[in-house]
Amino acid sequence: MTVPMGLTAWVGAGVIRALGATWRIRVEDEEHLRSARRVAPNVIFAVWHGRLLPLSYTHRGQPIQVLASEHRDGEMLGRTIVRLGFGHARGSSTRGGTRALLDLAQRLRSGFDVGLTVDGPRGPRHVVKPGVIEIAKLTGAAIVPITAGSRRHRTLASWDAFEVPAPCTRVVVRYAAPVLVPAQADRDAMEAHRVELERSLMRITEEADRGARA
Repeated sequence: MTVPMGLTAWVGAGVIRALGATWRIRVEDEEHLRSARRVAPNVIFAVWHGRLLPLSYTHRGQPIQVLASEHRDGEMLGRTIVRLGFGHARGSSTRGGTRALLDLAQRLRSGFDVGLTVDGPRGPRHVVKPGVIEIAKLTGAAIVPITAGSRRHRTLASWDAFEVPAPCTRVVVRYAAPVLVPAQADRDAMEAHRVELERSLMRITEEADRGARA
């Protein structure tokens, strides 16, 4: 018997809430988020796909629109995050991405933050796709790198090495300095900012992992 997608998403959101309630969470360098909001009131959160689960708990109920692709896995993710209080923007920043990028830009202008798994939806893992840079250039919003590390977790055998923190473990959420993309940035400048974001996310992910193990 096929389980309805809505029921699966409802159960998934409940499991995330129950699991997250047991974690010992520490947030580091949140001043970077405050500095980003001084550039523009709404920001673009950039996260690795494999580190999404802890952040879906720590940022639940906030006015964040999360982009999820239109294939079945993306639709399941979208329905689950809606039940955690996020908005769901359908589409991909890479496949037929113009419509999705314009939709996200409009949501930023309407007063929402945006969340992007910048190496998704299918990888390669830890390679930032250019869509996030294009949105930042278009809107003037700052990109805020954010990640999470956990002391004990299960790593799934998936392209993104998706991490599921264990119950009662330590979880470290870490921010990095915002990445700002000028409206006049040319192709070379946009690539430089893409690399900057990629390196920043790699660095803070390593730091969050070390902090969680300490």
